[in-house]
Amino acid sequence: MYNDLLLNRIGATPMDDPDAHVQELIEEIEELKSLLSPEAQKLISDLRPRIVTDDVYEDMEEHASLGDRLADKLSTIAGSWRFIISFTILMAVWIGVNFAMGARAFDPFPFILLNLTLSTLAALQAPVILMSQNRQGAKDRAVAQNDYQVNLKSEVEIADLHRKVDGLTEALTMQTKLVNVLVEARRKELSATIRAMESGRIPLPVQSNGYPME
Repeated sequence: MYNDLLLNRIGATPMDDPDAHVQELIEEIEELKSLLSPEAQKLISDLRPRIVTDDVYEDMEEHASLGDRLADKLSTIAGSWRFIISFTILMAVWIGVNFAMGARAFDPFPFILLNLTLSTLAALQAPVILMSQNRQGAKDRAVAQNDYQVNLKSEVEIADLHRKVDGLTEALTMQTKLVNVLVEARRKELSATIRAMESGRIPLPVQSNGYPME
């Protein structure tokens, strides 16, 4: 089975859309009432060599746009203590410089320019964080779907293994019964032979010296 998985991974079994084929097989398996039916076994044999495990994060990062990557980066920076401490220091320096400059301050009290800057930053930061959260939600849904496919394939594989083990157990039971019957028949045959020899109906084997064997 692992050879089939390796060949499928390196493209030895090319398909137009492997993911779509796997999804179709999974949907057909979901509609089955029994995983031990012949139809289920056919679908399982088709699904077995297909890869359902996928690195969702790597795939999404490969197709992410520049804006998506920038949103993730800004969200990571904005959600850190480094950003909070740095921004607090910047505000303190801003206020201190303007107080020290007195009448020549470029943003005198009540610091209207600082308030405008903070409002603009908050207005722009909120959508960026929402964009990053939406991407994380999409990643979580993709991971959940991939986990479901892996679990479903594991389930059908386990059901198939149960079927095979049950078949082997049944065959072993039949062979054990047959061996027991043959042993019992042989034992009865030997018992009948011994009784016949003891009753004298069957002569005992004679040694070369003319005496019967004991």
